[in-house]
Amino acid sequence: MTPDCIEGASAWTGEEVGGPDAFAVDLNAVERDAIVDAARRIAGEGKTVADLWGVDVALPELAQTMAAIDAEVAEGCGLVVLRGMPVGELSDDETAVGWHLATAQLGRLRSQSGWGDLMGRVEYVDDGRDWRGYTKSKELNYHTDHADTVALLCVRQSAAGGLSRIVSQAAVHAIIARENPAALTLLQRGFPYAWYDEVPPEATRPASDFDVPVLVEHAGRVQGVYIQSFMLEAAEATGRELTGGEIRAIELVRQVANRPGVALEFAMQPGEALIFDNLSMLHARTAFELPDDPANRRLLYRLWYGSHPPRPRHPGVARYEDALMRAYKDPALAN
Repeated sequence: MTPDCIEGASAWTGEEVGGPDAFAVDLNAVERDAIVDAARRIAGEGKTVADLWGVDVALPELAQTMAAIDAEVAEGCGLVVLRGMPVGELSDDETAVGWHLATAQLGRLRSQSGWGDLMGRVEYVDDGRDWRGYTKSKELNYHTDHADTVALLCVRQSAAGGLSRIVSQAAVHAIIARENPAALTLLQRGFPYAWYDEVPPEATRPASDFDVPVLVEHAGRVQGVYIQSFMLEAAEATGRELTGGEIRAIELVRQVANRPGVALEFAMQPGEALIFDNLSMLHARTAFELPDDPANRRLLYRLWYGSHPPRPRHPGVARYEDALMRAYKDPALAN
């Protein structure tokens, strides 16, 4: 499951690993049957993922597989391509429940937006919130989410487009360290981030009053937060004029991630999933076509997990992520 990597386990490139097979883990028949049986039973009781928060629903049949995946994500290459989720045997609602049952061992569910949703439906929605890119069909630039572990399951793929891209931050860090150390210094320091409509209760302005590291070494791994538009919007909203060097450093991360051979890029098929260390990976997606029938639209289910025990986080990263969880009304804060 662990490919050869350029600088430690998490510093791999797509060219070196050759494709998703390098990270693949396949569910066996016993594991798939356990997911189907439990998902049908629990969904049949009218329960959703939200109803299962704080309940130990991890399936014992998947305990060994998920323990190995958790270790690979947290300590190894940071990415697993899980195959064989039985989406064809379950309804969409059953699949949503089954995806949490399969991955519950990875940690505690985290809220994903100001709506407080625990299951993210990655699909096109015409809601006018363009900055919520996962509800649009446009290309998504490289970014991080707001959790320790992301578990992203493909339920339906688009007829054209929608390629998944994932990049090792350690690889990007190594390239920039060699080519532009001055830019890396700025990225290690970081930048304020815009809150948009999801403002933490303690915030007094439209952006964070602290810098959030973009690429920084911490506890033996490279981690950080990278959402280019949030950094640029924070500067505009607060009247802070970014220097030319700062703008070029922010853009350099995207440019390096988009270089041929750096990213792992492939079309996830129904039943395939990405499980990755959000703190050490960047991910993106190409634009995709919308079919005439909404029932055939591309659909992925996304879960965010806080790891157990807590994964080491740089103080600047932790401060930002914790503030967002307060804005998102994360249920863990009430317990």
